[in-house]
Amino acid sequence: MRSRYRVRLGDVHLDTLDKNLMILDVSHSPMQPRIQQTNTADLNGYEPSDEAYIEKTTVTVTFELHIYDIAKRNEACQKVNAWAQAGGSLRVNERSGQYLRWVRCARYANIASARNWTDPLTLVFETTYVPYWTSTTDSTLTLTGKAPKGNLSVDGNTGNALVLATITAQANVTSIQITAGSTTLKLTGLSMKNKDVMEIDYVHSRYLRIRVNGKSVMGNLNASSSDLLTVPCGAKTAIAISASGKVKAAIRARGYWL
Repeated sequence: MRSRYRVRLGDVHLDTLDKNLMILDVSHSPMQPRIQQTNTADLNGYEPSDEAYIEKTTVTVTFELHIYDIAKRNEACQKVNAWAQAGGSLRVNERSGQYLRWVRCARYANIASARNWTDPLTLVFETTYVPYWTSTTDSTLTLTGKAPKGNLSVDGNTGNALVLATITAQANVTSIQITAGSTTLKLTGLSMKNKDVMEIDYVHSRYLRIRVNGKSVMGNLNASSSDLLTVPCGAKTAIAISASGKVKAAIRARGYWL
């Protein structure tokens, strides 16, 4: 059967699991905010402030299994649930160029009646990890020299995008500082030689990791450095590098969407 909608989890499309499956609808819940208030006891009597967070994003997929035989229909349903249970990255065709990361299935399809074989079935996916749609492609910038500067334009319409970098030494390098908007990383006491490679990325898209030739150099990070290197989504942001020797830096980031 030919579905109007496409739903892809990881590398597998839902409507390829069974020839009798048709996707009827893909719906999105409103963003669900959570208000967090700072405890006044932590502020020595100062007035507390409220901070709003997007708590989670939910996507509901409704589909039919046009299979009269209840045993075969149940078998197909279990195959769909096994596909949903794997989780991962979710893509739907009405959000072209975007995907949800780290989704999990919050409600599985259930055949409530053996008699009503045409009843629609429902899957509900949610993410609370980074509850935004993420661009499927990188925004990139290449900088070369001892003190190169440039601008990185990141798409999206909410939040701050994580900046990743691959920095290749083209001479001996003992210090590197990279600034992206209001965030800065400064590393000293390095012993990078020509063609050594520094990778700046994040564990689980959350915790900063800096390695040279695969070995951590987090101990070389200045105490005043930012915890993350970020730029605002939907904007052009200045990127600057200052190094003790010539380097070539490949900068990249992916924007977030509500």
